Amino acid sequence: MSSYQIPSSDVRGLSPADAGGAQPPGRPKTLTAVIVAATAVVVSALASALVYLVSGRDLLRSYIEESFDIEAGTKTGSFVLEAATEEAYGALQARAYLWIFLAAMIGLLLLAVRSARTWARVTLTVFSVIALFLGLRELADLVATHIGVLALVTVLAAATVVVACWLPPTNRFAKARKRR
Repeated sequence: MSSYQIPSSDVRGLSPADAGGAQPPGRPKTLTAVIVAATAVVVSALASALVYLVSGRDLLRSYIEESFDIEAGTKTGSFVLEAATEEAYGALQARAYLWIFLAAMIGLLLLAVRSARTWARVTLTVFSVIALFLGLRELADLVATHIGVLALVTVLAAATVVVACWLPPTNRFAKARKRR
């Protein structure tokens, strides 16, 4: 070390650990993975809700026509198709509003999870499990291919959130933040 360089220790020659205790660890990659995965859940949930609310009737109409081999050109077929579409659209709307609610809750929890608060990780885990099961339900229904892709993203990201929230590096970071 040359005489022009500033030493990495304190002015008095003490390291930061000697001067006042151990430094808290930096944000672990597992917590960064939680934040990225939770953001992916929020984005895919909002995209699913948007698709349902904007083009849900058209998706249902084509799904019902294909599934039950209904011809829309006939008078009876058109009546049955419209009645079935309207009945199913109510359930699709409810699902869209649930996606919006989950996205809002997970998005708000991201602010608290950044500092690895235990209550935020528990709550985020609960909402992520709900998103995971709703995504699995979407995959089982598979109304349209692009909904299936969004559901797959949601399932994988929610599973990542649930696991990464409780990995040892995240727990160590949370303990260190709690002591400060």
